Amino acid sequence: MPEITLLYFAAVRTSLPSEPASQVVRLPDSPSPLPLSSLRHYLVDEVHRGNDDFARVLERCAWSVDEEMVDDDDEGVALKGGEVVCPIPPVSGG
Repeated sequence: MPEITLLYFAAVRTSLPSEPASQVVRLPDSPSPLPLSSLRHYLVDEVHRGNDDFARVLERCAWSVDEEMVDDDDEGVALKGGEVVCPIPPVSGG
């Protein structure tokens, strides 16, 4: 089964009970790669089931895959396994 590594920072990290810095997640069984646009739903529905704080934070996140910023609505971004994915929460500054 293919796996990805998720890196968690700031609000994403604190929305999880044990505040992990990273997590290895198995991708669902499928003959085709998982579109990044489906990853948020997979994480909320299958991996961190019932965590409303996590779901709310992910709704506002930007995403990077293998240290490159990507658009999670771009159907061309698909996860095959082995990628490092980071949901990047919004930041405020002054």
